[in-house]
Amino acid sequence: MIFGRISAWLASIINRIFRTNIGLLPPPDQNAKQPMWERTVPNTKEVYMSRVTMTEVVLPSHADTRGFVYGGVVLGWIDLAAGISAKKHAIHPCVTRSVDAVHFMHPILVGDFVIIRANVNRAWNTSMEVGVRVETENPLTGKRKYCCHAYLTFVALTPKNNTQIPGYSSRSPSRYQNVKVKVPRIVSSTSIEKQRYELAEERRQARLAHFLHEDEKGDREQNKLAQVRELMKTWSENSNTETKSNAEIPPLLQEAEVYEEGGGEENNDPAKLFLNRRRSTLKGIFPNQPEQKFISESFAEVVENVLPQHANTLQITFGGQIMRWMEQSALVSAARHSRRFLLMASIDSLQFIRPTCVGDCVTVRSIVSCTFHSSLEVYCSVEAENLITGERFFTNDGFFTMVAVDFENSPTLVPRAIPDDEQEKELFAGAELRRKRRLGQRRELIQKELSAHPEEFEQFKNKSEQI
Repeated sequence: MIFGRISAWLASIINRIFRTNIGLLPPPDQNAKQPMWERTVPNTKEVYMSRVTMTEVVLPSHADTRGFVYGGVVLGWIDLAAGISAKKHAIHPCVTRSVDAVHFMHPILVGDFVIIRANVNRAWNTSMEVGVRVETENPLTGKRKYCCHAYLTFVALTPKNNTQIPGYSSRSPSRYQNVKVKVPRIVSSTSIEKQRYELAEERRQARLAHFLHEDEKGDREQNKLAQVRELMKTWSENSNTETKSNAEIPPLLQEAEVYEEGGGEENNDPAKLFLNRRRSTLKGIFPNQPEQKFISESFAEVVENVLPQHANTLQITFGGQIMRWMEQSALVSAARHSRRFLLMASIDSLQFIRPTCVGDCVTVRSIVSCTFHSSLEVYCSVEAENLITGERFFTNDGFFTMVAVDFENSPTLVPRAIPDDEQEKELFAGAELRRKRRLGQRRELIQKELSAHPEEFEQFKNKSEQI
């Protein structure tokens, strides 16, 4: 007891000594105590301050039944790495504004390591361009392969400090309380950083020109696609009102009298009959498909509810999550048309017109707009609904390119897509021009990578000579 009292007395003396000398300690960082939207942001920042390196291990949940990673999963990782890089540069939360075309040059398999590097190339007033490079690494050999490259545009937002809004709380920002905020300028030091800085402005002007492009009649592409979206909405409403279905009833759900009589109890066992039917697979042979199919036969619809894990701190949905849902719908449309194994080859540039928030209902609709030998172009549109107000609004759309492959992962023929309505014919007519643009982008990307890695060019050259 005496020892405890002495210890308490010594502790009180030590506390008094430190309290009297508290003024000698350095003052606390007042900027750290302030809310994020009230912190002072520097005018300039170095490129290295926004660099991010992510390493992901590919799991079976990331891939299809054959072990190939879904393109939407990779796009989600790209958007996440780019978002972190933009946040490090701007300090404030950032949302995806647009994504340039992404071409997948090498497939990713289960068990591979995916290395994702991102940094801000250039910053303007409230927006930034983030460049992302994706490579794969074999965990056994350590060999790395180039997968894809992406350029994303982010906009910095800050919660609007307006306490007069009903139900306002700084801890729970909503879609009505976000405003754009100025971001620091980028300071380029190395030659490669300066080159990326200059090219970022060229890409920005190309995005604006593509978004405002008009055809000979003076119509924008978005106006044409709006008619296609209305057509798909009509298909969706009609399918929801129909009650008939052509789905086959499995043997386990059929009545007992459909089985053979007189064959004994073992032969009439529904479970064994079902297993026997399952054993009669295609054995490596695809079912026969017609030479052509109507575009309307490939219509698909995916409906998702935005949950907190799908959004950032401002409750705005991640752009990568939207792209992942779009890929799901595109895969269904491409599979209904081709009935083959599918790999995603590329995605055209996306413009996020309006963001979605937690609690919204997101509807993705897709159709195969055109086919080219073994590839399919799929058009996807995204519509959201505020379940509280009932407001419906268009979010974004885009074109996905899928490649049909066989059991040996070699490209295989697909049925020709036949347009029926005027809206489908208009969409079908512009497919050839979009395909030429994709091939040109892919060719430039290959030349750039081969010039940067001459050793890979020699291997590619030797293989070409052998073929």
